[in-house]
Amino acid sequence: MDKATEQQIQDAAKKFAGGATLKEVKGISNEELESVYSLGFSYYRTGKFEDAQKLFEFLVLFDHLNSKYWFALGAVQQARKDFQKAIASYGYASFLDLENPKPQFHAAECFLALGDKANAASAVLALEQYAPQNTELGREYRAKAAALRATIGEAAFAEDGEEK
Repeated sequence: MDKATEQQIQDAAKKFAGGATLKEVKGISNEELESVYSLGFSYYRTGKFEDAQKLFEFLVLFDHLNSKYWFALGAVQQARKDFQKAIASYGYASFLDLENPKPQFHAAECFLALGDKANAASAVLALEQYAPQNTELGREYRAKAAALRATIGEAAFAEDGEEK
C-alpha cells in the first residue's frame, strides 16, 4: 500500500472515530442523498420493493444517523413481510427520533404480524409514553395506537408483560 492510500485510510479512521458518517467521509451532500431517497420512495410507492430496499439500504449505510432513512427501510421491509428486519429498522428510527410515533406504531404492527403480542404491547406503550400530545402527528398516532391496543388485547399490557 502506498503512503497516500495509507494516509487516506488513517484520515477516514479518525473521522469515523470522531462520529462522522460515511456520507461525511466521502463528501456526499444531503441533496445527493435526498435524490436517492426520492427515487427509492418512488419505487416504494409503485410496488418496486426490491429496488426501493436497495436504495434505502444504501442510504442507511451512508447516513446511519438519519431516522427518515431507517424508517423508509423498515417500511419496505414490512411491505416485503420481512417483519424481523423491519422491527430492527424501526427500532433504529425510533432511537434516533424518539418523539416520532410512526416507527413505534409500525414496529407494533410487525410484532403483531409475528404473533408477538407482548412486544407489540411494548411498542404501543413506548408510543404512548413518548409521542407528543400537542402535535397533529402525535394525536393521529395515539388514536391509531388506541385501535391497535384493542386488537392486541389488554392482557398483553399487564405489568409483568406476560399474557394471561
